[in-house]
Amino acid sequence: MNIEQLQYIIEVAEQGTISRASENLHVSHSAISQAISSLESELEVTIFDRSRSGTKSTENGKAVLKLAYEIMNRITELKEIGQKSTLLQGELKISAATIYFSTFLPEVLYSFKKDFPQVQVIIQERETHDIIKEVKNNQFDLGLILGNDVTFKALDSRVHSQTLLPSKLMVCVSKHSSLVYNQVVTPEELLQEPLVIRNEELSKTFWDSLFLNYGEGNVVFSSNNHDVIKNLIANNFAVGIFTEFWIKNDPLVLNGDIIPIPYFDHNFMESYLISLIPKQKHPSLILKEFIKCLNNTLRNYTLQNM
Repeated sequence: MNIEQLQYIIEVAEQGTISRASENLHVSHSAISQAISSLESELEVTIFDRSRSGTKSTENGKAVLKLAYEIMNRITELKEIGQKSTLLQGELKISAATIYFSTFLPEVLYSFKKDFPQVQVIIQERETHDIIKEVKNNQFDLGLILGNDVTFKALDSRVHSQTLLPSKLMVCVSKHSSLVYNQVVTPEELLQEPLVIRNEELSKTFWDSLFLNYGEGNVVFSSNNHDVIKNLIANNFAVGIFTEFWIKNDPLVLNGDIIPIPYFDHNFMESYLISLIPKQKHPSLILKEFIKCLNNTLRNYTLQNM
């Protein structure tokens, strides 16, 4: 038995076929197949049932895989002992929703790179459903999304989630809007206004629920460009919805062209900033340090905006 064999069976289990595992690991199909057969002979168990439709782990195989994950995680921990005594280096892959880029993520990245200049950070801006899928498939070390209770319930068992911060919804209106003096905006009041809607999953879920509970609204614009949406609101063409973190330090809010007003609805589920990591993959020392930096920045960000 060797480490490569354990790596191979884990990759085959995650990818579902030897062919896809071969592509990801850049190892020949036959080499992986022979390594698995050799391990099965040594352990005297069948790890995978192989068919044209794919490779599925047996009951004994699931037990072997569980131990293989534990062994590989311990090996990672051993390697980190050496890393702690030297300057941290390696790679960190992050997939994040747009809200993070326009708020505190740049500050987190700056702070982290200042402390760990030799770590290469690869970061992509993605939609929520793509982020969840990519983290589940171990394509990224960390996912950062905006979600609600429904999001938590829909998460795959292979993903570990953590709430970073709650984030209230704000109805955003122009300084010339008739709603500007409201203390709160109710669903009934919101539906009397021309609406601009963001083309993304969580936003669509919110509006679909609102229309189902309170009737159809007057949607005059729909866009996935947040600057376009905010300019439409500032120029009093439409009313929109943003989470408080998204618009709190926005220039159009700070100069008074956009007025954010709390949204009040008993049927509404609160939104959260959520972090995701692959459950079966041991968090690297790099990831642990980044999350520590993220939490510190969020704590300062919250205190500054109280």
